[in-house]
Amino acid sequence: MTQSIVARLAGGKKLLLDGGTGSELQRRGVNISKRAADGGLGAWSATANVDAPDVVRAVHEDYLRSGADIITTNSFWSNRTRLGRIGQADRMEEYTRISVELAREAVDAIGSDAYVAGSMAPPDGRPKPGNAVSSADLATEFTDQAAVLAEAGADLILLEYVSSIDEATTLVTAAAKTGLPVFLGLKHFDGAGTLRSKESAIGAVDAVATLPVAAVLDMCSPPDEITAVLPQLRSAFEGPLGAYANIGYGQDPNARGDTTKQWHRIDIGANTPGRYADYARGWLAEGAQIIGGCCASTPEHIAALRALIPTTGH
Repeated sequence: MTQSIVARLAGGKKLLLDGGTGSELQRRGVNISKRAADGGLGAWSATANVDAPDVVRAVHEDYLRSGADIITTNSFWSNRTRLGRIGQADRMEEYTRISVELAREAVDAIGSDAYVAGSMAPPDGRPKPGNAVSSADLATEFTDQAAVLAEAGADLILLEYVSSIDEATTLVTAAAKTGLPVFLGLKHFDGAGTLRSKESAIGAVDAVATLPVAAVLDMCSPPDEITAVLPQLRSAFEGPLGAYANIGYGQDPNARGDTTKQWHRIDIGANTPGRYADYARGWLAEGAQIIGGCCASTPEHIAALRALIPTTGH
């Protein structure tokens, strides 16, 4: 029987998270940049669950072959608000459920016992027409989406790109209603740990101190910024820590004026698998128990990380 992820982490085990899914779908030719009516980005990779399910499944399988202990569902922005930007708000449950089914199919196909993390992210931190920005809106969005992820078979809920204290408390509270372990992924925008809200990552960790957070992960920032901020998180959170960086994925400045272009461009620069492993080695030394990759990372990057931690059964 698979041991719970909470028990494994409590026992001091180190686990390997997968790498970027949306960016990897883009690499493989999937259109993940459907535009909203205002010309902005719609639901990013969420629509690939229906448009290109075989490619989504193949990405999961490749990360499993690279040794991932945890794979992440392609449901980052399959919430009603983001899907609503492309006129598909009523398909939240469908897109979210399929994301878990594809991940589960990949696990079965490879014969893995990896955990499936159900991904959720705030729809947008900047007030715009049609965006859910109030605490009540967020609570409804994520209570509903988390329930679908749990019912479909996710092993845990991974909250990603959380970048304000309000988002942290609201999303953790909503996700915890499922009874599944909740991992909180914080996104900061500098080496000081400043969130989008101009609050601190430490403040967000302190705000959820009495809530059931099973792990805190530093995510989607450049590797050197994660290296700088991870010690701060260690000082504020006694539980398991994780880290997974964005290694070269940002908006293409030409994309808004040319809708034939993908919204983001991929440029990993010096962040080769070997170089990324060097960063991750430092994160492990700092006490991280979960390491993986975020945007622009590949199965090759995850394979390089696999060599840093022992492979053990669940």
